[in-house]
Amino acid sequence: MAFSTARQAWCASALAFVHAAGCGLNTAVLQTGGNGRQGVLLNYSCGAEPDDPIDPRKPTVVFTHGWNPLPEKIRTTFGPASAAALRQRCGDRFNLLSWDWNGVRIATPLRNEPYRVGCAQGRRMAAALRERGVAPGRTHIVAHSLGSVVAAEATRILAEEQGPVRQLTLLDPPTVLHDEIFGELAPQRHALEVENYWSPGASGFGAEVDCPGVANYCVRGGTPWRGAVDLSLSNHVHVMRWYYDTIRCPRLRGGFQRSAVLRAPGGLEFEPPRPLVASAGATRAR
Repeated sequence: MAFSTARQAWCASALAFVHAAGCGLNTAVLQTGGNGRQGVLLNYSCGAEPDDPIDPRKPTVVFTHGWNPLPEKIRTTFGPASAAALRQRCGDRFNLLSWDWNGVRIATPLRNEPYRVGCAQGRRMAAALRERGVAPGRTHIVAHSLGSVVAAEATRILAEEQGPVRQLTLLDPPTVLHDEIFGELAPQRHALEVENYWSPGASGFGAEVDCPGVANYCVRGGTPWRGAVDLSLSNHVHVMRWYYDTIRCPRLRGGFQRSAVLRAPGGLEFEPPRPLVASAGATRAR
C-alpha cells in the first residue's frame, strides 16, 4: 500500500507518545515501568498462574493491546486490568487470557512495517490459543489499536483451522490500516460478530467502516486536542479506557455489555446474538 498523508499523520501521532507528558499514565490501562514481553499468552483466570491451561468447560475472553513505542518506560495493562475487573464482576465464569507483546519494537512506523509486525504477532497468538485448547466458537477477542491487526490475523487462522470465532471487538483500529484489517484479513468472514468502536477528532485514529457484518460505534473522548500532543490523553486511548470501564461497571451501557459471553447463562451455552442498540457511552454509527 502506498505511503499516504493519513498514514504519516498516524505515525506522527504514535510517535508523539515519545514526547508525551504522560498525564494519562498510571491508570488501569497504562502504567509507567515497561516490560520486554515479545508476545506471550498469559492466563489471568481465577486461581490460575499465567502459564496454566484453561478450563475447556468455560467460554474464553482474550484481550490484547496496541503498539507501545516506549516499551522500556511504559506498559499497557489493558489485558490484566480487564481480566481483574471481569473476575470481580463475574467470578470464575470465564477463562481470561491476555496476549502481551509490549516489548515488540517496530523498526519504522512507515509503509507496511506495522502491518507486517501485527500479522506476525497474530500468527503467534493463534498458535498459543490453539495450544491452550481455546475453542474459537466460545471465544470473545478484544483488541486495541494495532492489536486489531494481531487479533484479526489470529481470528482468520483460528477460523480456517477450527471454525469461526464467536466475537471480535476492535477498539479504534487505525483508519490507515482499514484496508488491510477489513479487506485482506476480513474478520467479518471469520467471526460471528465483529464490532468497530472508533473515536473521532484530532486524537482519534479510527473511523466508521462501511462493511457488511461490522457493527460501528462512535466513542467520543473528553480531551481530543490535548490528546493530539499527549497520546495517553488521546481519544484513541480513551476508547480503551472506556471499554475497560464497561467491563468494570455493568451499569454503563454498551461496550462489554454487548459481549456474547454475557449472553451465555452459566458460561455453558451461547444464545443467538441480540440486536445491537445505541447507548449513552457509544453511539451506533448510522
